[in-house]
Amino acid sequence: MGKMNITAYTDDSFSKVHKAAMELPVSPAKLKISKSIRYAEDKQLGTLNGSNTYVSYRPETLYFECLLDRTNAMEENVNQKIPVHDMVNELEQRLYLYNTDGHRPSFVKVQYGDILFLGQLQRLETEYTLFDEDGIPLRAEVKVTLTGYRSRKEEQKSISQCSPDVSRLVALKEGQTLAALCAAIYGDPLLVAEVALFNNLDGYRDVPAGTEVLLPMLKKE
Repeated sequence: MGKMNITAYTDDSFSKVHKAAMELPVSPAKLKISKSIRYAEDKQLGTLNGSNTYVSYRPETLYFECLLDRTNAMEENVNQKIPVHDMVNELEQRLYLYNTDGHRPSFVKVQYGDILFLGQLQRLETEYTLFDEDGIPLRAEVKVTLTGYRSRKEEQKSISQCSPDVSRLVALKEGQTLAALCAAIYGDPLLVAEVALFNNLDGYRDVPAGTEVLLPMLKKE
């Protein structure tokens, strides 16, 4: 299956390499991919397990654990030993440290066998568990959580922003009415009352600009 490779990128299209691929010296001890969906809760009084409305897919997450050990007990090539702290530093340079060219931490690509994950760091934990007589770490357990990332351009390719079949959260623009928004999304401004009710608005006239409105999946009759 090979070793896990981690590459850092400056841009969200994953085309400009910031740090070349780092190959982990050992395979992950644990790897987990999580997927979830966001729903809008049914706000009607007295409902139990009501008809919650689909809003969007949440970003996937990738979690893996890896034991970095440079003792003779687990060393594959004792003549090419790399200090544990140096390996952790190389990992932090790709996952955590600020990328001055991108003005943010790097975007990350993880390749492991047939698993390809594009994302950014959510959490990095390093626990040193063994030291030599000089206090130099010999063993470290690393736990990494990445959250998936896809640029707006790629997102727009996969889901049409004008489709009434996808729920979305939209902020009203200056001068835009709720009825005009319904006309643009659903092709029917008369659905404005239903949208206002769904969002618990007092009415659909004079909704302030910047108000976030959840547009559920609706069809004009």
